[in-house]
Amino acid sequence: MSPYERLMAEALPTGTFGHAEPVRPRPAERVSLWTPDEQAAHVAALVAELDRLEGRGTGKPRLRVIEGEAA
Repeated sequence: MSPYERLMAEALPTGTFGHAEPVRPRPAERVSLWTPDEQAAHVAALVAELDRLEGRGTGKPRLRVIEGEAA
């Protein structure tokens, strides 16, 4: 058996060092737990509380979501 054939006969590495751990299934695609309306309400509540705690006025710019495709 050639070195190439021996290499191709080996199993793909799993990172478990001799399969010491059972194979874990891949997690399913994550689903957002919050609706966009809930997220907007949550952000508004956080910003209002930060304004109250830090005494920020409307003079400081805040991060905002820009609709459209990413650059």
